[in-house]
Amino acid sequence: MHERYGIWKESIQCLFEVNATKHVRENDFRTSIESHLFGSLMLMTVRSRQQQWSRSYAQIAGNGMDHYGIGLYKKGSIQCEKANGGTELPDGGLLVYDLTQPFKATTTDHETVNLVIPRPLIEDLIHQPDDHCMRYLSPTDPVVRIIRDLIVSLERNVRFLSRPQATAVEKTIPLLLANCLNTASGATRDTAHERQSITSMVRMRRYFRENLASPNLNPRQAAHDLGVSRSKLYNYFSPYGGVYNYIRDMRLRRAMSLLNDPLGKRSSIYDVALACGFSSDASFIRAFREKFGVTPGEVRNGAMVVDHQHFLFDDLVDKRFEDWIQGLN
Repeated sequence: MHERYGIWKESIQCLFEVNATKHVRENDFRTSIESHLFGSLMLMTVRSRQQQWSRSYAQIAGNGMDHYGIGLYKKGSIQCEKANGGTELPDGGLLVYDLTQPFKATTTDHETVNLVIPRPLIEDLIHQPDDHCMRYLSPTDPVVRIIRDLIVSLERNVRFLSRPQATAVEKTIPLLLANCLNTASGATRDTAHERQSITSMVRMRRYFRENLASPNLNPRQAAHDLGVSRSKLYNYFSPYGGVYNYIRDMRLRRAMSLLNDPLGKRSSIYDVALACGFSSDASFIRAFREKFGVTPGEVRNGAMVVDHQHFLFDDLVDKRFEDWIQGLN
């Protein structure tokens, strides 16, 4: 019992800082996360005790998460220190948060379903992409109700989705969410000074996404194009195993997406390799098998990717959740 809260705090730190009162920590503290990774989205069902949640600029700079999230409260409630769209989350509404911005909030005992969306899937669809951290979306909006119903259904069916079906869902949800956010009001921009370092990180990640197909993409070229020193670039990407490892993982995740896209069935494995910046299909197949445990051809033919991580029976915590979060595009 005395270890539960500490394990939870360490586990969720990849997303949020949490704090609970001594009474809550020491009296049957319970938390569970059921997470599903499909495409480049993650769905998490969280059940936990009452506590405070926050995300600071120091934490944002430390882990580089630049994702949006949608929170659906099945049980319990949340109060935000500063929120957009009202003073409290309306019954049946949704909460949108932006992991590149700080916030503070308090929850009661709760059960929530959270959908984590990589920024590149939605940012270009939103008119003011930086104005929606802790945004309450009202259930009076029919599209909000549709998104809520979709998330509820997704929670029931996500474990049964095929990869092509996951790709279809991955494309649908950002379009619906952007429609809601583009009609929302109550923007609260941070100052340029507060946002400067975060904007720089988002810019670097966007640069790599946009140049993945180039076989000449390397740290020296990236530093030159971005106007930063190579040491700064290396320091930022060190939590990801270095710049080369970050580039390779992004290329392989893009390849996985292309291989599962029904519209790309006519593309050869060599075409996919070139589109993802690999110089040959042999090097692509070798790297793909090393990361996912199957070949690109096997994935295209419907093979499931098996998680090859192994855990000791006496491990207190399964770390796949944290690994998945850090690996999202």
